[in-house]
Amino acid sequence: MILTRAILMLLIPWMMISCRTAKSVVAAVDVKPTGFLPHASELKENRKRSPFIGNWWTTDKRVLAATEKVKTIYIAPVVSDQLRPMKQKFTQMEFSEKRRDAKMKMLLTYAHDKFVSAFKANKKSRFTVVDEPAKDAMTLKLSIIEWEPNTYSGLVVREAVDLVTLPMVGGSVLGKPSRGTIAIEGVLTEPKTGKSYFEFADKEEAKTLFFFFPQELFPTGQAKFAIREWATQFEKLMSTPDDKQIKDSMPFQIIGF
Repeated sequence: MILTRAILMLLIPWMMISCRTAKSVVAAVDVKPTGFLPHASELKENRKRSPFIGNWWTTDKRVLAATEKVKTIYIAPVVSDQLRPMKQKFTQMEFSEKRRDAKMKMLLTYAHDKFVSAFKANKKSRFTVVDEPAKDAMTLKLSIIEWEPNTYSGLVVREAVDLVTLPMVGGSVLGKPSRGTIAIEGVLTEPKTGKSYFEFADKEEAKTLFFFFPQELFPTGQAKFAIREWATQFEKLMSTPDDKQIKDSMPFQIIGF
């Protein structure tokens, strides 16, 4: 009971600040966009509106007017052409590039399916998903640019750190180099002009856990969790008014796989 209270007291300050601040400051997560995005150098954080680290919205009145008339969206197959090499020592120990590439193929299909499902699940969604590109449909292109899979050695390190520090704190900070991470970027184009309406980039790392979760045992566990969150957040961002804040998730996880 004493330990539980101590943990809650430590988490209260995190819960009082914005979720975006938790990601940007506490977790020190950042993302570097690639040439996949036409306006990569212009992406900015906008905590009042978006949960993503980098965002760009068009100000072109012609594109905005044309987008207002579009009711459908085509989600292209997710790609990884810009995928960066692994950097973490634990990942390099347990994964060859060939093994990661094999897992990535499944992850790309998973990401596409989840983004499609996010729009289909919301009956009031702004856009209806179509299976093929169309002259009257928005096109969403997504690219996974970073992925450090979960590793057994990384999990052992984080658990060991938790044993000698405050749980969910030591493993989060000191164990940061052992955490699974994934980064994504996307561009939504308007069909009539062929120009970007919205571009974004985001990065997520394995969340601090209250309890041990099975997802930690799977290479793609953290990545799939992040993808599901991205899909839901993106759909909400597209389907809500401009003054509606779409909050990011907390940097810790209580339930879910």
